[in-house]
Amino acid sequence: MLKKVFSKALLSVVMDKKARSTLDAAKQRAKTAPQAATPEALPASAEELRVAARQALESAEKELASKPKLTGERKALIQQALAVRKQKTKILDELGPDQKIKLQAMALEAFGLDPTKGGR
Repeated sequence: MLKKVFSKALLSVVMDKKARSTLDAAKQRAKTAPQAATPEALPASAEELRVAARQALESAEKELASKPKLTGERKALIQQALAVRKQKTKILDELGPDQKIKLQAMALEAFGLDPTKGGR
C-alpha cells in the first residue's frame, strides 16, 4: 500500500497526467491479455513418441508435396545467384583490413548511418 502511494507521488512529479493515464492503460491491457498457452505435455511412452514423430513426418511430406516443383528456369536462376554471391565474397576476402574498414564506413554512410558510432 505504502509502495503504491510513493510510486504514484513519484510518477506525478516525473510524468504528466496524460503520460500517467497511458501507463495505467498499458498496465490494464497487460493484466487482461490472455496468458501464453501452456505447452502440451510430452508423450509418456516410446510408442506415443513414434506416433507423434510419424505424424510430424507425414504432415511435412504433405506440405512438401503441395509446393510447386522447381522449374529448370528457376533452378538456373538460383545457381546463377549463388555463383555471383560466391564471386563477390571471394573479392571481399581478398581485401586488406584497411580496405575492409573503409568499405564498411562507405556502406554505413550510403545507408545514412553514422560510421563513427558503428552504424547507430
